Amino acid sequence: MLPHLMFNDAYTKQIEEDIYERTVEKSASGTKIVGIYCAFTPRELIAAAGAVPVALCSGSEESFQAAEAHLPANLCPLIKSSYGHAVADSCPYFHMTDFLLADATCDGKKKMFELLNRIKPLHLLQLPQTASTPESIDYWENELRKAASLLEERTGNPITESNLKKQIKLYNRLRITTEAVFKLNTGDIPLVYGVEIDNIIGSGGFEVDIENRIADIEKAIQTVKDRAESDQKDVFLNNMKKRPKILLTGCPSTNKKVLHLIENLGGVVVAMETCGGLKSAGTLIDETIEPIRALAEGSLKIPCACMTPNTKRVDLIGNIIDEYRVDGVVELIWDACHTYNVESFQIQEAVNNKFDSPYLKIKTDYSQNDVGQLETRIEAFLEMLNL
Repeated sequence: MLPHLMFNDAYTKQIEEDIYERTVEKSASGTKIVGIYCAFTPRELIAAAGAVPVALCSGSEESFQAAEAHLPANLCPLIKSSYGHAVADSCPYFHMTDFLLADATCDGKKKMFELLNRIKPLHLLQLPQTASTPESIDYWENELRKAASLLEERTGNPITESNLKKQIKLYNRLRITTEAVFKLNTGDIPLVYGVEIDNIIGSGGFEVDIENRIADIEKAIQTVKDRAESDQKDVFLNNMKKRPKILLTGCPSTNKKVLHLIENLGGVVVAMETCGGLKSAGTLIDETIEPIRALAEGSLKIPCACMTPNTKRVDLIGNIIDEYRVDGVVELIWDACHTYNVESFQIQEAVNNKFDSPYLKIKTDYSQNDVGQLETRIEAFLEMLNL
């Protein structure tokens, strides 16, 4: 198990409660709450319309029974979890949304969104699935302009160029601050567990006050630095030094089973190349050009497996392995996620041959049924890294 010197995350729980309460107040005053499902949806557009974006992808299997009344049992657990909470009205985030903005990423999500539209109004952004070519950027820019018009209509607020530029600057600061949490692990000895990173950058789905969110993350960064200089620093740093440094890549780590297993079994996840992690945090939006064009160009740089070709993901993984002094790569594949599963062959090939690093593929779902088997495989992988 993780040692008692873990970062105290009590304040992050308080932050989440405060964010929720502020969102309830805003909603009661007429502010629109917009549900989103993917990093490709520019939150800046929503914020510039005076609305509050909230991330709705879920990590719990508790809603599967409700979801499987309409969806195949062998569908991706992330999709089933999201839809099940909507059907059962068991997610407070979803319950508070006025309407949804979704992206046409994988086939499973696209078809699920058709059903979701029967529960709550949903606008589907037709995401191009080629790499950032001039044609795909032009197409995506047009989709974002449609979304901007929809947001203006639904909120009653105009999206001005000056306000959109202001939101782009603000969200860029959030991305930089989020990346700074990960960069605590670029030294020879990592300073923060992956579980802690997840707590720090993942507090609350609502983005109701980005300035305060940035301040909260900066406070957490300082707390981590103070721990490395505290009276107990020798115990903490010696423990961290012994742990193999792991890059967690692959599907969105909405469910924390694999992340927890890696660190409970003696590793430390120094970086996550996943949605919400370095895949999106490291992509800044150009602040010098027309803002909607900038959002189109910037968001299409996210190296998601739904894109083809997706060579930028290989480059990003290589950079992370080098910068974070990674000992081994663990790729998380959710059952029935065909895009990431097919792409995993190329990722393993690059990690093993191009970057000369060990690789472990974990294919699983949200249940606890395979925990024993996963423990055996992950423990063997970590022991190999320690040889």
